[in-house]
Amino acid sequence: MIAPRQLPPAFHGWNRHWHAPFGRRNRWSRFLGDRYRGPFAFQANNGTRVYEYPWAYSAIQAQGHGPKTIVELGGSLAGLQWVLARDGHRVINVDPGLEARGVGWDVNADRHRALSRTFGAPVELIPKTLATAGLADDAADVLLAISTIEHFAPADLAEFAAHAARIIKPDGVVILTIDLFLNLAPFSSVERHQYGTNVDVRRLLTDAKLELVQGNPKELHGYPEFTPEHVMAGLAGYLVGQPYPALAQCLIARRVL
Repeated sequence: MIAPRQLPPAFHGWNRHWHAPFGRRNRWSRFLGDRYRGPFAFQANNGTRVYEYPWAYSAIQAQGHGPKTIVELGGSLAGLQWVLARDGHRVINVDPGLEARGVGWDVNADRHRALSRTFGAPVELIPKTLATAGLADDAADVLLAISTIEHFAPADLAEFAAHAARIIKPDGVVILTIDLFLNLAPFSSVERHQYGTNVDVRRLLTDAKLELVQGNPKELHGYPEFTPEHVMAGLAGYLVGQPYPALAQCLIARRVL
C-alpha cells in the first residue's frame, strides 16, 4: 500500500512519544544533549517517515510477543533501531555506509555506539553489505528496511535477492518501505536521480523468493495492477514527502516455502 495522508490516531501518539521523525526541536534542544533530542534527531528524513516509522513498528509488534532478532538494512543513525532495542529486541544494523551505497548517509561507528549508550539501547552495527555481513541462515525473525531499497544499485538489489530469504527464519517476515518517486519513470522519462530509482517491487520479491502477504498490488510499482494513472488519480489521499516528492510503498513479505 501507499502511505495515506491521514495518519491513524495511534501513529500520531507514537510520533509524539518518540518525537519522530525529526527529534525534539526547540530553542533549548541544542543545549540539552542527545537524550533530550531523542533517537530520531540524528538523521535527516523525508516527511513520509511520519507514517513509515510507526507503521513498521506496529508491523513488528503484530508478529507476536517476546524479543525478536531484527536485521535492519541501511539503518544508519535513524531512530527506529534504538526504539526497537529499548523494547528488548536484538537489533542488528547492516549498513556499509556512504562509500558502498553511493547515495544517502554515511555511518560513523563511534557516533553509533555513543547513541546506543545514550538511549540505553544496544544495537550491533555491521558496517558491511548484506552479502559480507556474516549472517547465518535463519538468523532473523524480521528483516527490516525503511526507505533503503530504492537507493540500491542493480548489484545491491541482486545481493538483496540472493540473501534476504536465506537470513530470515521460515516463519519470519520482511518488512519494507520503498520510496516511489513522482519525478521518475513511470511518471516521467527519467530513470534515476540523486535519491535513487523506482524499484520494480514484484521483480524484487520474485527474485528474492519472497511472497507478498500485506500490501496492495495496485499501489506497488511493478505489479500488473499498478498504473501511474491510478496513483495520480489518488494523489490527494496520499502522503507526499518533503523535501523531495515521493510516496511511501509499505509491504510485508515472507519466504516462499
